[in-house]
Amino acid sequence: MTPEEAIEAAELAEVEERYRRQVGREMYAAGRRDAEAEMAERWNRIAGPVSRARDAGGIEEIEARRWGPGGRAHFGDPRPGDFPGRVPAQRQPEPEPELELEAG
Repeated sequence: MTPEEAIEAAELAEVEERYRRQVGREMYAAGRRDAEAEMAERWNRIAGPVSRARDAGGIEEIEARRWGPGGRAHFGDPRPGDFPGRVPAQRQPEPEPELELEAG
């Protein structure tokens, strides 16, 4: 390889490297735009019901939907239709221990 061919090959390599870097930047930018658009769409789908409830009935409506009747203070209270739990089994009386007589 002559020095002129080496210089030409190096210049081509530099051009190719600049091209690849530019393509990489453009692909990154396109991917980021797509991801941001997808995140915005998801957020609107998630937050939409809350914002509509806020607009319709205020914060009280949002809190009622979130915590149920009675608000946050009564969130864990039993509600109609909840499983009441099992009825504890009747405890059987234990037999009295027999006394042992000592041999004398």
